[in-house]
Amino acid sequence: MKISSILTLMSLIFLTGCGADGPPFSGFIKPEKGKGVLYVYRPSSFFGAGVSYDVKNKTDDNVVGYLRNGGFIKQQMNPGEKTIWAQPSLIKTTEKITIKEGEISCIKGEVGIGILIARPILNKIDLNKCKAEIKETVESIE
Repeated sequence: MKISSILTLMSLIFLTGCGADGPPFSGFIKPEKGKGVLYVYRPSSFFGAGVSYDVKNKTDDNVVGYLRNGGFIKQQMNPGEKTIWAQPSLIKTTEKITIKEGEISCIKGEVGIGILIARPILNKIDLNKCKAEIKETVESIE
């Protein structure tokens, strides 16, 4: 077997099953009384498709969820400023966001590809942009 065929096969095996596989996004949930809801989503992309990572809330020291390619995660949170972070490899990324009572907040996750290592990218996103992009994702279930 040629080396290029072996590399192609290994790439396909590596990418298979790496995407989110839960139910499709069907709308935002209503925040519980005294809370806000944070959505973290990652549009489907070929680049970095095999990279998934935990998204954590450093402020409360808990895991928000496991973000896969083409997926979203959501969590009810107490109001206040939060530091959300991800670290699938040696490179850690953080994003600060203020959760407001009764409101929905969004962070867009992506993967940056370096020479030797992938790195997570997290960015606060306007709710209107989030509404347009998140509808193409499915829930990331561990």
